[in-house]
Amino acid sequence: MTVPRLALLSLSLIVACKSPERGLGEASTDQAVLADTPGLAHLADALDDPAAELLDLFDDELSFATAPDPTALFSSQHDAHAALADGTGTTLNVLTFNAGLLGRNYLIFHVEVPQLDARRERTGEELFASGNDILFLQEVWEVDDAERIQAAGEAAGYTVWRPDKRKPQRETGLVMAVRSDLIASEGSFDVVQYDAQRKAENMPGPNLKRGWIQASFTMADTGVEVHLFNTHLTPYYDRSGTRSLQGRQLGLEIAQVPDDALVLVGGDFNAGWYYADDTWVDAEGEEFKGWWLNPILPAVLSHYGGLSDLANLAELVPEVSAGQAVPTGADATWLDTPYGDEAVCDTPNIYTATDCNSHYHSSYAATEYPARMDLLFVRDGTGKMRARSRERAFVEHLDFGEAGSFELSDHFGQQVTIEIVD
Repeated sequence: MTVPRLALLSLSLIVACKSPERGLGEASTDQAVLADTPGLAHLADALDDPAAELLDLFDDELSFATAPDPTALFSSQHDAHAALADGTGTTLNVLTFNAGLLGRNYLIFHVEVPQLDARRERTGEELFASGNDILFLQEVWEVDDAERIQAAGEAAGYTVWRPDKRKPQRETGLVMAVRSDLIASEGSFDVVQYDAQRKAENMPGPNLKRGWIQASFTMADTGVEVHLFNTHLTPYYDRSGTRSLQGRQLGLEIAQVPDDALVLVGGDFNAGWYYADDTWVDAEGEEFKGWWLNPILPAVLSHYGGLSDLANLAELVPEVSAGQAVPTGADATWLDTPYGDEAVCDTPNIYTATDCNSHYHSSYAATEYPARMDLLFVRDGTGKMRARSRERAFVEHLDFGEAGSFELSDHFGQQVTIEIVD
């Protein structure tokens, strides 16, 4: 959920903050020349600076000359994964989903995802009837909602992890679930909150504090050690610096996981891999610059954590062609019709945060680029994981009776089918 822009501008006058830069330069993985690092080379190209270093990405004055283009990176990683020896084994459906269960007060206004009451009563039921085996859930802010989802999951045969204290649940809004018969034994569970925060989100904002939850287990039959990380990063296109620091911190934590384990990461990262233009023009003709900085986050997280985009391993994601097809130069028609043309939503697309979602359109119409910001990442130290297919989840309208017919959340989910081969 994004707070309306005018409200955010008012709030920014009340509270300003600067993201901390704790430990920058101290990790061995901080020492990288972008052009010489496969996962970061496209950022050097966009800077038009072959000598640029990783730490330059954390400079407040950074700007790109062109749009960071992940095409070569995506092709290389997809092709390398497709070349792995095939096999058969345990098939798993992995989902990341922003449930959009947000209704909170800021100091001077209220923010709420549309149709909250109707949706919250159905969320647990729909999630655990969806056929997914591993679920990363965000925006389950209220303890009552978390308890409701946990009860639905346990009744359906899932093990559910969430913060065991009221405050971190209400601040992070994170829940994870795994089908219990996949678990031979459970390992550790932890809740961590980022050093870098937009403090206004906590106070005078609605008491949010970004972080992640992590859990581990040994998979039944396969013996594979699985580590799960679920996160929700700071929102808004102009907060890329905070997100980059958060991505570094999470990536460094993931790097501590044993090399021979399977790591799966899900979340709402509030940034995508590609934006065709650095400027977004809204329905009133106002320009908002700085979008090209947002793709730093997925690249930085992947670098520090040794991760790959899981959906792209399954099926090559047309990130750039999709981005270049997005209409630009919004006008008043976009306030009534997504992108000013219903046909835009009829064509296949990759986005999980888009005006093509009726709740999202109700909250953000014509104010920002659509994005594939709900992402799944993987680091496979077992050599056994094969990504098979990808699709967006919870795209269809559901019948909510008297409340009407609409989507389960203001985001679509990202679902990837994987196989752990023998």
